[in-house]
Amino acid sequence: MHLLVMSKKPEDPDRRKNERSSAPMTVVIGNTPYAISNWSCGGIKISNYYGVLQPTHKAKLRVLVPLAGPGAIFQAYGEVKRYDSGDLSLSMSFENLDRLASGTLNRYFLEQTAYNTTEMNELY
Repeated sequence: MHLLVMSKKPEDPDRRKNERSSAPMTVVIGNTPYAISNWSCGGIKISNYYGVLQPTHKAKLRVLVPLAGPGAIFQAYGEVKRYDSGDLSLSMSFENLDRLASGTLNRYFLEQTAYNTTEMNELY
């Protein structure tokens, strides 16, 4: 008798370690501000990037986070992971975010989650 063993095909794992958010933020590279299309505690994706950075380049970043109240700004270093010339997007990973920066991003993420949950509850 032959036993047929069917193995389950593994789920397509998400390549990202961190959950992404599309809540608005801005990053300043040099003296040029760019809109961030989505972000996580691991990195950012910049919309309409017209600068000179390419994969493996590193840059100093100033990230403006519109938290409730006065907002926040932090500095970080990022490494370019991808550039898409089709939609002019630049994806960067943060390098060694300090506790204050990580805490700021986490707080903003939680604020947006709470706001979106409240907004959805009000619709129903």
